[in-house]
Amino acid sequence: MNRAVLLIVLGVLSATLGAQDDSTTRIQHNFYWRKYIDKKYQGAVYGYQSGVWKFKPAGGGASTVDSHYWLVADAKRDLTAFEKPINSERSATFTLAPDGTMSQFEGTGVPYYRNYPSMPPEDGKPGTVWQGSGELVYDFLGSGVFTRIPILIEYRWDKLADYFGVPVIQVKAQYALRYKTGMDPEGDPLIDRAEGTHIAVINYDATTRKPLYLSELIKEQFFTAGKLVANEGRVWTTFDGIPALETAVVTQSLTDQLQKAQMDGVVVEPDLRGVKLTLENLRFVADKAQLLPGEEDRLRVIANLLKTVADRSFLVIGHTAAIGTVDSQVSLSWDRAQSIVERLKSEGIEARKLLYEGRGGTQPLASNDTEAGRAQNRRVEIIVLDQ
Repeated sequence: MNRAVLLIVLGVLSATLGAQDDSTTRIQHNFYWRKYIDKKYQGAVYGYQSGVWKFKPAGGGASTVDSHYWLVADAKRDLTAFEKPINSERSATFTLAPDGTMSQFEGTGVPYYRNYPSMPPEDGKPGTVWQGSGELVYDFLGSGVFTRIPILIEYRWDKLADYFGVPVIQVKAQYALRYKTGMDPEGDPLIDRAEGTHIAVINYDATTRKPLYLSELIKEQFFTAGKLVANEGRVWTTFDGIPALETAVVTQSLTDQLQKAQMDGVVVEPDLRGVKLTLENLRFVADKAQLLPGEEDRLRVIANLLKTVADRSFLVIGHTAAIGTVDSQVSLSWDRAQSIVERLKSEGIEARKLLYEGRGGTQPLASNDTEAGRAQNRRVEIIVLDQ
């Protein structure tokens, strides 16, 4: 796992939402990072992450939270306004108490920041100082081994302010990163130590006391295998509550529109991530990402369908038949997914709403032993994400 994945802060804000009724929270995270190895500058990197949290009542005012993250690999440009290649997907379920305390985690290690930041005290006012405890969960070396680091955060109520027309409580916070081998018995034994400082400005809604925006200035150093890796930069995280996607309604609406357009070869069905459109046997030039004549019209109809789904993002996934090497299959599936993204953009879908990835021939729908089966496996999926 690269550093873009390690510094995810989606969990930071979601941890403070507190228990809710059935609802969905969309979170977006961006960062700009300067990386050094043994004090030698390695360049600047941008990162982006998008996620969704679904809340369900769990009794006693608590909620069960099902979360899913789409992680974007390191990039050389700010991805805020561009389509985004997916590095990986991660999910987790946990319990969220009314005061924002998180517990009973099940999943792949996310969220990376837990129980931070804490809500401002009810009787707080400018100048009020309080402390809170939390935990960072990192896979420092990209080895798949997560290491938990406890943190103690000091908060200071700074002032009342305005955030895009919303009255907010502006809070300043800071904490130190301190870790030595063995502090987490289940952590990565290759990590010698880690240290650093985090300085944050948090805007809480003055009425609900839930965070709207967090900006964090970070300086960190990791010592491992005789190497010093340092990162300096800033993290921006925003989130907003949105109505949960009415999966059944959207599925039926898209199906009806396809029938009206008399388009075959597109299957619409509910998906754990939202609603999935499977474009069966989408025709490309052999072993290339170039669409054959006539397919542009098909994608024009699909783009017009997607425009009817308001305020959602779309994940494009390329699949190939299991022909040739695994590397060639994966590469081709990525190229084809990106070509579909370019076509959707040309038809008016906003680039910022588009994510994409390629899965090669790893998820066949039929046998690759026949041409009919291989044709079925050559497909593109477009997920209307519940975010």
